Amino acid sequence: MKQLIANLRALGPVKLGAMGAVAVAVLGLMAALVLTGGPSPSATLYSGLGLKDASHITETLKAAHIRYAIGNGGHSVLVTPAQLDEARLLLAQHNLPAGSSNGFAIFDHKNPLLGSSFLNRIDETRALDSELERTINLIHGVEASRVQVVLPRRDEFSLSTAPAQASVMLSLAGVGPLDHESVEAILNLVASAVPGLKPNNISIVDNRGDLLAQAGRTDNSLLSSRDAALKQSTERQLSEAVRSMLAAVVGPNQVRVVTAVSMDFDRSEQTSTTYNPNGQVVRSQQQTRSKSSRSSGTNKTVSVSNNLPGATSSKAGPKRLDTQSKSTQTTNYEISQDVKHIVHATPQITRISVAVMLDDVKTTNPKGKVIWTPRSPAQVAQIRKLVETAIGYDKSRGDVVDVQSLQFAPNELPVSAKRSLIGRFLSSGLLMPLLRLLLTAAIGIAALLVVFRPMVRRIITPPENTTAEPALLAEQNGAIAGPATTEETNPVKVIADLIDRHPEASVAILRDWLGQEGAR
Repeated sequence: MKQLIANLRALGPVKLGAMGAVAVAVLGLMAALVLTGGPSPSATLYSGLGLKDASHITETLKAAHIRYAIGNGGHSVLVTPAQLDEARLLLAQHNLPAGSSNGFAIFDHKNPLLGSSFLNRIDETRALDSELERTINLIHGVEASRVQVVLPRRDEFSLSTAPAQASVMLSLAGVGPLDHESVEAILNLVASAVPGLKPNNISIVDNRGDLLAQAGRTDNSLLSSRDAALKQSTERQLSEAVRSMLAAVVGPNQVRVVTAVSMDFDRSEQTSTTYNPNGQVVRSQQQTRSKSSRSSGTNKTVSVSNNLPGATSSKAGPKRLDTQSKSTQTTNYEISQDVKHIVHATPQITRISVAVMLDDVKTTNPKGKVIWTPRSPAQVAQIRKLVETAIGYDKSRGDVVDVQSLQFAPNELPVSAKRSLIGRFLSSGLLMPLLRLLLTAAIGIAALLVVFRPMVRRIITPPENTTAEPALLAEQNGAIAGPATTEETNPVKVIADLIDRHPEASVAILRDWLGQEGAR
């Protein structure tokens, strides 16, 4: 320890101060690089913020020691990608961002003693919205939702009631769109939970701006969407059936199948009645018989004697007798008939078109050259027959099956895709932290080799005995005098050799000279 202190004192205050300043500067630079060498804030936490919300968010992040950056004129806040989720959870605990408008939240500060039917109606609506949001969030593919329901109401002095309406905002979890079945489920779920709400009064929008369900649509539009989904499903099933069948013959990556299906979605009813004149059946028979007789009256002579009192009338016999008989028969026949009532409720396939492309056969000749050979016409015809059987080919319906043998494009990674790896690395934000780390390591190694290593060697190595100084001076004087008599000797080289042989003594002499100059 004494030797170390002695060596430090031997350096002098000027050199010690310079060495200390250099050491402090190097350590400070290394500390600054380490502290600022992490990833820069590049992930957008929130954008489109108001200045008030931005100030509250930055204060909260600063209190939590989360690095942030402000962009877009103070309307965007950025953090490091590693702290993005942590920052969002922290801001959610503080109800940030609050937004420029409070909506129904303005009624939270009302005096509860001054209640009214209007406030009760708002509370009912908010509770209904919250329950629907919790239920919709359980659907697969939905990350978050926002529901706004307008309950049916009737204004004062009005005879009509405004219908209930609803709007749903969905934040999807994946990159793909929400399937049609999930959208229909949300429509029916919201319509069943709100009194008087119909599915055609509900609008559904996702966070990408896609309109999933439009308010005011009719049943025909709903049927159109279902018809399109049914058509796509039928085409997909036929293509998959043909592809899986041919893959077992030509290979899994040697066939491509495209199917187009034409369908008739008209809903129609048809009633037909057919009469059979040869199928007569007696339904009823009625027979009526009648007989009647009629005789003419007696002959009477009208005279004066006949009208006198006491006169006797002469007898008269019948003059004529008529007899009639009548018979009537009625027979009712039932003619057989066929009545058919046909309802076309399901769509009918009117045409099927299938295009099949087969990869050519790849062979190699003895020289190693690749040769592509088209498949034989017999094999193509056989495959066409298999496809026709698989899809239920009907020539009268106009079905078309086309099978071609063509050479597929080579499945190689394009140059643009290869370069995209470097592009993804440059855009990942890891380049600058890596460069900072390498620069810090280079500065530290340079400081160890250039500054600290000579200092440690000087401190640890003890100085040699200074008794050799007179002999060294004499040897130097003789070396300096020698060149005067010998022109072939270089004095600079001689002095350099002496310093190399006696470095400690040379340093002592230089120190003595510097001390003498300081005393003068």
